[in-house]
Amino acid sequence: MNLKNILMIGLILIAAGSLITAVNAAQDTNINGINLKVLDGFNPHESDVDTTHMDEDGLDVEDIDGTRVDNKVTREYINSNGDKLELTVGVLNNGKPVQAINAYGYTKKSINGKDGYFKTERDDGRQQYKFQYIPDGKLVKIEAPTENSISKVMT
Repeated sequence: MNLKNILMIGLILIAAGSLITAVNAAQDTNINGINLKVLDGFNPHESDVDTTHMDEDGLDVEDIDGTRVDNKVTREYINSNGDKLELTVGVLNNGKPVQAINAYGYTKKSINGKDGYFKTERDDGRQQYKFQYIPDGKLVKIEAPTENSISKVMT
């Protein structure tokens, strides 16, 4: 091999490495100031933003499984098997911290060094694993196809 071929192969390897890095970087997401990782193979499906507002009957209150929040952002991802990954982050107005989780049917558990609340249930015929915790005064809910997936989503 001559020097030209060696340099060309080196450039191809660098380009391939950059592409792989870019693909992995695209798997990170920030929701309401919380960094989370999207599992490999999961693609964006739906995104939703809900906020409290005044309607004709009074205040419309938002919550995440019973814990009141003023604003919540949910991003849903699906893989080729139809498995769902749902990431939700809720906050209170004026930077007030969420103090406690009111998660009916959940049990206390620590995952990936974070104390929170955990439960499993069937959704659309599939087992779903759900975990809620409070980092930096924000309520995070992760719904994933396995318990191990939950720890991979946390950063």
